[in-house]
Amino acid sequence: MDAATRARLVGLFVDEAQESAELLRRHAEDVRKGDTGEPLSEFGRVAHGLKGAAGALGYAELARALHELESVALGVRGEDAPAATARLERVGEAIELLAQGVARMSAASLDVYPIDVVEQLHRVLAAAGPGVDPDAPTPAPAAASAPGAGPVPERREGAREEPARGGGEVVERLSVPAADVDEALRLAASVARSAAQLHEWLAPNEGFVAASAQTLAAAAAGLEAIIASLRLIPADVALAGLDQEVAQLAHRLGKEAVLSLSGRDVRADRRTLQTARGLIRHLIRNALDHGLEAPAARSAAGKARAGRLSISVEAVESLLRVEVADDGAGFDVAAIRAELARRGEKDRVQSLSDEQVLQQWALEGGSTRAQTTEVSGRGLGLSAVAQLARSAGGGIQVRSVRGLGSAVSFTLPLEVYAVEALTMMVHGRAFGIPVSAVERTVFLPVAGDAIQDGPTGRTLAVGETILPLVPIVEALSIDRSSRTERFALVVRAEGLTAALAAEDVGAVTGLVPAGIPGVAQSDALVSGLARLADGTPIAILNPRLLLARVRAVRARAAEPEARRAAPARCALDVVLAEDSLATREVLRVLLEEQGFRVRLAGDGEEALQRIGEGVPDVLVSDVNMPRRDGLSLTRALREKELTARLPIVLLTSQDDAAARAAGAAAGADAYLLKSQFNAGVLQETLARLGVRVT
Repeated sequence: MDAATRARLVGLFVDEAQESAELLRRHAEDVRKGDTGEPLSEFGRVAHGLKGAAGALGYAELARALHELESVALGVRGEDAPAATARLERVGEAIELLAQGVARMSAASLDVYPIDVVEQLHRVLAAAGPGVDPDAPTPAPAAASAPGAGPVPERREGAREEPARGGGEVVERLSVPAADVDEALRLAASVARSAAQLHEWLAPNEGFVAASAQTLAAAAAGLEAIIASLRLIPADVALAGLDQEVAQLAHRLGKEAVLSLSGRDVRADRRTLQTARGLIRHLIRNALDHGLEAPAARSAAGKARAGRLSISVEAVESLLRVEVADDGAGFDVAAIRAELARRGEKDRVQSLSDEQVLQQWALEGGSTRAQTTEVSGRGLGLSAVAQLARSAGGGIQVRSVRGLGSAVSFTLPLEVYAVEALTMMVHGRAFGIPVSAVERTVFLPVAGDAIQDGPTGRTLAVGETILPLVPIVEALSIDRSSRTERFALVVRAEGLTAALAAEDVGAVTGLVPAGIPGVAQSDALVSGLARLADGTPIAILNPRLLLARVRAVRARAAEPEARRAAPARCALDVVLAEDSLATREVLRVLLEEQGFRVRLAGDGEEALQRIGEGVPDVLVSDVNMPRRDGLSLTRALREKELTARLPIVLLTSQDDAAARAAGAAAGADAYLLKSQFNAGVLQETLARLGVRVT
């Protein structure tokens, strides 16, 4: 392994170890409160995962100490209260020592874990007495390597780093806040785009200026690539060690399993892949414990004795999509349906399809098992995955065939993801569609007879295919007044194809979309927000959902006129106050999709100006904003006669009684969490307030 790769992997280990230490603290605290179930199991899994990472980098002594920590912690089960308390005190000391050693690695840019800290860890854990060996017998941690590199020799903590092969010096590793790297990447992407445009403009010229522009463009592109590489790692690195975990857990359960992983070369942000790893481990445990049958049962069913587990990873648009599948017994949909019916709404549950039942089961959580198991409890890992994926801004889908197996897929937003997008302007707003989904563009003024009017709307003949031709403003629910359609974009995604009519189409450009945290959108139409070289904000659209909107538009056009006479559209004027550009744009799309007329404000002061121009039907405002926050804005409006009775809905990320009380005291009518907000929730809230929404 070359020194640069080694330095980068050590940096990733330090980040992971810092996060793992915090998780260990939390789980240990839950165990200290008397819960020796899931928190203790999670403690062991975190320690086990960090042990594997330490072994992969050659930190053998640290890996052994982490094995001891896992063993000592698991020894709490079955002990009386005094003994358990004493044992957990030692565990707490060990966690703090672990964190201290990692902090020293980070502060001094060490390539090795401090040997004196490892020795203290051994002493503290030895004083706790014998524990429970989690996976005896455990071989000494084997050194691993990065993809394409040779094996990593076992290293002794505290030893000096040897020079890189070829006589090179050890590469210095710097610890930089991830947020700074993200901002540097976005700035570098903007510089690269501007430099490329400058080069394109000056290329026809000759001489020093043109040559300098070419050099600048190349340097900017190289800078962007280097910074991107600091945050993006291959899935193979982040998911290393899963095959060993599967083998060990299957042996422990008396089963046989073979794991396959596809998409090893997919590159994504480390935090996203780390989150994905945690969700994958939940699904693997459930599949091994509840899905795959024992070897004898598989043989009797005509299956191979060893069950098959597969993990596939892919980057789609601005999402990381992961699927975990098995060829086991599959979900017992009948039992799940009965359990859901027992909870209530029996008639509605019986009317659901099997796929809908599984989806509700995943989202609501539950179990059909009467007994818990040490590995996966009652099988609640599926609902945990659904909750974690949705809270992160992703989603989940479940498929299953009884007797043949199951597949669970989840998506997570890619926090740092470079995408090539075709830009376009729609009513003065910039949008981008990933170029991978755009098959071609058509200049409509010269299309001639290729455009025809049909009973369900216009069509466009492209080659031998006739596609629905739908104005993109309809798919985006934007006002269609005085539109000019000059281009059609032929867009394909997941088996759907359509032609979208747009005003203007720009260039293909590389963008680094920023995620939109804190807004409940498991599968949003706007998958990210970026800026063009001139600073113009551009919303990146999800092609699959965009085409789903097109299909809905055409389905509505095919309805009888009587059914379309009174569309269920809101006609409310909304002032939306939100200082985050990304969140503001997503909330605007959410509201406009339902027909709300939205006027934007960047903070409380600007909101007052918008309301002064005309009192809206409702104000939706963030709480924390510069210049004037949501609470101050609410109080100011309540003091004025014109707005004393204006419905005011506050949005926040804070879910606590004090925050709600502060909003009520200021005069707000409703207090909604961003993580639960959507247009439907707003309509329900306004209906409770007596505001007519249709």
